[in-house]
Amino acid sequence: MDSNVSVFNEKYGIAKAVSEVLPIEKCTLFRDVLGNSIDKVTAEFIVEKAEEYHNMDIPLLTLSLYRDYYLTGIRSNYEKFYNIRRNMLFYMVLAEAYERKGRFVEKIADNIWATLDEASWSLPAHQVHSPLNPSSQIPDVYREDQIPCLDLQSSQTAATLASAVYFLREELDNISPIICKRIEHLVYLRVLRPYMTVPYKWSGEVNKWLVNNWLTNITSCTLYAAAVFLRDFEERRRLVERAMIRLDIYTSRMPKDGLCDEGPGYWGAAAGNLFDCLEIIEDMTGGKITVYDHPLIRRLGEYVVKMNIDGKRYVNFADASPNIAHDGKMIARYGKKCASPQMESFGNMLSATTSVNVYYFYGMAYRVSKNLFTPKITEASKVNGYISTWFEDGKVAIFREGSDTSRGFYLAFKGGHNAESHNHLDVGCLVVCYNGSPVIVDPGIGSYDNGFFGNERYGRWYMKSSYHSVPSVDGIEEKVGKDYASTDEVFDAENKTVSMELKGAFPSDSGIEKMRRTAGIKGSSVVVSDEVSVNRKADICFNFLTVDEPRLIEAGKLSLAMDRVFEYDPSLEATVERVENTWLPYEDLNFKGLWGRECLWRIVLKTHSDKFTSNIRII
Repeated sequence: MDSNVSVFNEKYGIAKAVSEVLPIEKCTLFRDVLGNSIDKVTAEFIVEKAEEYHNMDIPLLTLSLYRDYYLTGIRSNYEKFYNIRRNMLFYMVLAEAYERKGRFVEKIADNIWATLDEASWSLPAHQVHSPLNPSSQIPDVYREDQIPCLDLQSSQTAATLASAVYFLREELDNISPIICKRIEHLVYLRVLRPYMTVPYKWSGEVNKWLVNNWLTNITSCTLYAAAVFLRDFEERRRLVERAMIRLDIYTSRMPKDGLCDEGPGYWGAAAGNLFDCLEIIEDMTGGKITVYDHPLIRRLGEYVVKMNIDGKRYVNFADASPNIAHDGKMIARYGKKCASPQMESFGNMLSATTSVNVYYFYGMAYRVSKNLFTPKITEASKVNGYISTWFEDGKVAIFREGSDTSRGFYLAFKGGHNAESHNHLDVGCLVVCYNGSPVIVDPGIGSYDNGFFGNERYGRWYMKSSYHSVPSVDGIEEKVGKDYASTDEVFDAENKTVSMELKGAFPSDSGIEKMRRTAGIKGSSVVVSDEVSVNRKADICFNFLTVDEPRLIEAGKLSLAMDRVFEYDPSLEATVERVENTWLPYEDLNFKGLWGRECLWRIVLKTHSDKFTSNIRII
């Protein structure tokens, strides 16, 4: 799936030469939106939140709370208070910058001082990425000649502190110039210098590690901090150079079709943060370095439009919720700069219909700050959906019954392989919606804990192929790895069908000789055909996960959500299973939050044979 596309090198030549030929001018952040005023609704929301935080105590981040993760495996106990502390700081900074009344300044300074006193800005769960002592249960002693852990949250903390200094340097200096001086010192030691000098695993510079949103997220936060704090021309040049090299690594490993293999839930932190990086580099080079016109940059952005079902509902492949509130202002800017009218219109529609409070948190300090200066769209037309979409590299097909996203059937079909970032065992997975609402679903994402990204990951039921509406043989599940993949994919945009062989996603000793799935939209119905053959007689099951309880209408017919009807071969033995956390391991899937239901349901159509072709139709 590697694209081998290095967007900066393609346009400018060797990235190292760019900063020598095009010197970095005095940085003016937000240069293309400065002068715009904050809209009143946004300002009132920020001030109200700041007032709530102003009345709260700054949370303590104790040693025992830090160690709690290693003792219980639960991330949220520490991270809850860690995030409150930073959101408290960020909201009060924005409110004070808007009001200029001085009423938040003392509390801001206290919060900054407490943050600077933290032994580490990285999370307990991320200490494993520390180059110094990854096995330590608490942060090691970091002297100035040692390199700390640089994770998502440490870079986001640096960006949050950058906002404080960018907006309120004078106010903080009036308390004491030492505050900003100490901020700059620690940001340099913990984030800026390590970013410039250390080939961390997430950077893609060692071991050919599969890059993900860590690279773009950490880079965007680091660039923002550098724009605020680095006054030395040579160091700024080196940091921007390193950022461009790493972003070229990122784009070189992205599929040419623009697919985000982390799923739409992580798109805002992946391609969205890539766009943040491009905007900051544009500002840091006085507009001299831009790559918005590269086709891959546009395709990476348009992915989020193509994966949208209707409104805030998206296809939730990988670790994603089916309901995602993406940032309309950022998407609209992205679409405009990369010349994608569809993306720009989609962003404007989201901006006009989404509450302001969705995106305002410390982890996106640069984006939030830029959004403040970006005019809010109050009215925007509904955007027509793509009728047929094929991600050639990622092997994902999407069809609509019509261009109106709120009417008719929507079908998504995922092939690919089982070594994607945030991978589930879901090669062959189907998602079906009607009038924008779920019918056949991907189960969703569970709670992050100490086993979620480790050896326990694929023991969780919602990671398994048989709970992703994929056929199974004798209960055998798909395997983990890039070699376990779909093959022989055939996409037909005109007839709205896609077909692929799935047997390669299963272990070689499964005995599966053929498992060819064909799916599409025919008229006003969804059709799915599964042709399975095995080297023995076996229990062949055709599994479909649904949101509402399927009920038998008559032989060969079941009712589904949205008053749809599921038609199947009545010779198959049909059972309906209630899927709930009380009887499954890893009881951490929030059905209510994901689907608005107490449970999910699974249709299992079974035959004992060495060969069978199942044809189902949803009408």
